[in-house]
Amino acid sequence: MATTLSIQSNQNLDTFILIWLDSLVNISEDNIDTKKILRKAITYVVSFDDTEKCLEFIRSHSQEKIVLIVSGRLGQILVPRAHQFSQLIAVYVYCSDKKRNEQWAKDFIKIKGVIVDLNDLIKRIKLDHMKRNEYNIDESLPITFFHKNPQNKQFLIKNNDNFIYFQLIIDCLSLIKPTLNEKNKLILFCKEKYKDNKNELNIISEFEENYSSNRAIWWLTRESFVLPMLNKAFQTININLLYNFNFLISDIRKQLIENKYQAPIRTYRTQLMSSQEIKLLKYYIGEYVSINTFFITIPNRKHAIEMFKDSDTDSGLKRVLFEIDADPQLENMKPFSDITSLNYSTGVEIIIFMAGTIFHPVDICQENDITIIQMDACSDNDSNIKTIIDNIKGEDYGATPDVFSLGYILAKMKKFDDAEKFYNRLLVELPDDHRSVVSCYKGFARIAMEKEDYDLSIQRYQKAFNMEQSVLKPDDPGIASGYSTIADVYVKKCAFTEALQLYNQALKIWIRALGNDHLKVAVCYKNIARIFEMQSKYNEAIDYYEKVVAIYEKNSTVNQADLAKLHNHIASIYTFIDDKNHILKHYKLALKIFSKIYSINHPDVIGALKNIGHTHEAAGNLSQALAHYEKIASIHRELLPSNHPEINEIQLDINRIKSQIK
Repeated sequence: MATTLSIQSNQNLDTFILIWLDSLVNISEDNIDTKKILRKAITYVVSFDDTEKCLEFIRSHSQEKIVLIVSGRLGQILVPRAHQFSQLIAVYVYCSDKKRNEQWAKDFIKIKGVIVDLNDLIKRIKLDHMKRNEYNIDESLPITFFHKNPQNKQFLIKNNDNFIYFQLIIDCLSLIKPTLNEKNKLILFCKEKYKDNKNELNIISEFEENYSSNRAIWWLTRESFVLPMLNKAFQTININLLYNFNFLISDIRKQLIENKYQAPIRTYRTQLMSSQEIKLLKYYIGEYVSINTFFITIPNRKHAIEMFKDSDTDSGLKRVLFEIDADPQLENMKPFSDITSLNYSTGVEIIIFMAGTIFHPVDICQENDITIIQMDACSDNDSNIKTIIDNIKGEDYGATPDVFSLGYILAKMKKFDDAEKFYNRLLVELPDDHRSVVSCYKGFARIAMEKEDYDLSIQRYQKAFNMEQSVLKPDDPGIASGYSTIADVYVKKCAFTEALQLYNQALKIWIRALGNDHLKVAVCYKNIARIFEMQSKYNEAIDYYEKVVAIYEKNSTVNQADLAKLHNHIASIYTFIDDKNHILKHYKLALKIFSKIYSINHPDVIGALKNIGHTHEAAGNLSQALAHYEKIASIHRELLPSNHPEINEIQLDINRIKSQIK
């Protein structure tokens, strides 16, 4: 059990990896001693005496920046095969015959030197790495992407999921109340990780003795273990490590809020990026991106561009300047602040954005050899994003996120092993009280359900439910939630009789405790309707869906798009009983709502018009069908190129109707 509490010691938590490939690397005493010295510059050092194993390691670490030391003989074999990988940023050929190896090395721009003296090798690697660390412009920038209309494209859906999950994670980490335990665990881990680096150990000891919440940003901007390790934890979604950094993340957020910028600003970020990263950002022009770290920028454009002066583009990375407009008056926007007075380097003007800040890419253009990416900072309230986040949260996430919410997110991400380890960690670390144990068993049950082990899931939910029944009154809404959760698993098992029985028990409690028009009652009606629909009992399903509509219409907090989609769904059920009047009624209600909340060219408005057109066509109302198809065509022609597939598709519908009218 104790092993679940620590972060894996062999896991690289730095941005950079130093690889040494030499047939004698693990035999020569000089080489072994040199590795210890080099760890003071780049902590994570890996050695190989086999070319194929080394190549596979480089290939499999695409998220890191790799610096390679290689012998002349093995370099001639490896470098031509590894040079293409963007993660390989620098190569040093360490050999005894400088002249001969310079002949082949000159063809590879990533080779920084052919060196014969060991001391010269160490000095060169340290100097180059110091330059890289000066502004950190070639460190990978963790970004996730969100597309408003993924259209069932799997890579867009996956990107959307990653975007949303990070928003939930940073939400949790910002709001969970930190404890001293997390800080102590982080310090113990760092001491073990940097045990061969005296300079870093001194900084860790200083951090342990002197850290305070009002110096969180000071520590973030200091050259130390803090920012690289935190960046890597963000990039890899290392929940154990992020949880240990919880106190720092929370303190930084508080400082940003306390020192919140008061006026609109334009600020800049210098970055080296791969062509593929730039291409992806171009694809998301007009959409959303989340910068998943504390985003450090400067408001002086000239100073930002000067940072490129000594930047190394031999690695194949391109110079990128982010041009960011941010307005602090936007409601519910993640905080950003001028941290000049809080920064470790006094006198340097810096604007820093909270980790997970959402941006809207506006344009990408070229200015000499620099790619300019223009972005606007966005509110978290954007309806395209907020609706999906609220839907994903569900009941198990909680109205206010807590430490258990992190396990819930891991399970939603299908990181089941990480989720189980995290819940086990919580069982050990948290007080042995009722709530902690119940929440952990619910977490284990959720993981089993996501793994489709429904019997185990029911067993674990039942265990948690039994604990709740021992302390809650029989008519407590929490008991209703327990019934409903177990019923959800029975539905997945297609055990509809058991599910209906439990939903009805939950329904009685919720109506009695919360009233007939509460949204929890609506959710229960919806679940019951879904079962009847799966059983092909369409009239019963419609009755219950209509009850949901009635509650939604009385509740001002309901998202109107959800109400419109419900009308669409009811219309689709009426198709099974061929009731065209009711089909049209609900499609028209959906169109009316969509038209109020969206522009006329929104996919949901177009879809509603198309549904009405198809229904009229099926009923023989050809003139009505034609009118709706022509309206869609008119909208498409204003916005889409003439050869767009959707224009061709709707024209086929129009031609088909016209041929029948003739």
